[in-house]
Amino acid sequence: MLRKAVLYLAIGWVVLMVAGFGVLYGTSMLNATTLHSNKHEGGVEADEYRWSGETIALSDNLRKNGWASCHVVPDSGEERDIRSPREDATVSYRQYQPWFSGTATVTCGERATIRSGSSLAMYKLATSRLVQLGAAALAAIPLVLALVWYYGLVRIRR
Repeated sequence: MLRKAVLYLAIGWVVLMVAGFGVLYGTSMLNATTLHSNKHEGGVEADEYRWSGETIALSDNLRKNGWASCHVVPDSGEERDIRSPREDATVSYRQYQPWFSGTATVTCGERATIRSGSSLAMYKLATSRLVQLGAAALAAIPLVLALVWYYGLVRIRR
């Protein structure tokens, strides 16, 4: 009876760990701002993002051209173009620090995602290999130990 209870606890722990990681990853994905750009005969219609002067991360959603290119127009400061990492890059986003004071308007030529604040922190955490492997180990080790004990592969002496 005790063996079954330990096994069920271990399975419950795995489910809890997977659900927790899923909530972290899902929250980081859903709290981002996605900018769309539509090219048509009359010109270009593009969504705008108001950059409030904190660190942002830019990633390309479609990867058609290899990267997303965005134009930043600050209220006070010089205009610049920023880009997401290339398609063959090992990272999925590029971080930018503000070079201006105040706020800026960001428009992109392609569909792009911008993250900032807590959404950026959660995204970094969820996409970190160390966190992914650590969560897998925290989920798997108790399950493996419970299975070993449940099937009697290791005997505990009293």
